[in-house]
Amino acid sequence: MSNSPNTNSSSGMIESAFRELMKGVYTCVPGYVISLIDSGSKQRAQIQVGIERVDVNGASFALKPIIDVPVHFPGGDYCIEYEINKGCEGLIVFSQRCTDGWKNTGGIAQNPIGRMHDLQDAFFIPGFRSNGNVLADFQNNGIRLRNKTGSQFAWLKNDDSIEIENGLGHIRMAADGTVTINNVVITPEGLITTPENIVWGDGAISGEDHVHSGVDPGAGNSGPPV
Repeated sequence: MSNSPNTNSSSGMIESAFRELMKGVYTCVPGYVISLIDSGSKQRAQIQVGIERVDVNGASFALKPIIDVPVHFPGGDYCIEYEINKGCEGLIVFSQRCTDGWKNTGGIAQNPIGRMHDLQDAFFIPGFRSNGNVLADFQNNGIRLRNKTGSQFAWLKNDDSIEIENGLGHIRMAADGTVTINNVVITPEGLITTPENIVWGDGAISGEDHVHSGVDPGAGNSGPPV
């Protein structure tokens, strides 16, 4: 069923004209990153709107890329910085007024051009994902800082434990303070348990296979390990 109004009536003609006018009013729309400008030095990107536009004749077309779009990095004096690559999906939101002055000065900026809800006054919030780009191994548990595949993460879990993983090594702190580093267990009292042989010092002395110098029968002490 068509969503186009019936233009045979005056009300239909008014509705059709209003719909065409509203096509130029931008509020928010999904999109994705084409490129990060100047390696992200100013946290700006070129963004592509992710939904086609339909003209008055019913033909669909992709909008031109939006240039110089501020990208959202949460925080103020302390913030979260993350990598933004080509294809990164998110939500494009549009300012009520021209942002040209604000981009340069911040604060209360002048409004040099009287445009409103314009395509050029965009901001990009990364992280909204289409079904083909969802996070693998998502865990609805505490908060986790991770890469897309889940092979690297730092995880504050809802049972008061903490885990850090990079695919080759791992650190886990249990709620009781016990720390496990690649199967080496350290208790809150400082006791260390390991399933492997301990080797220490510049001379690589083995805790399992070392021998002592100066060993004589009797009650005396042996020399240092060698």
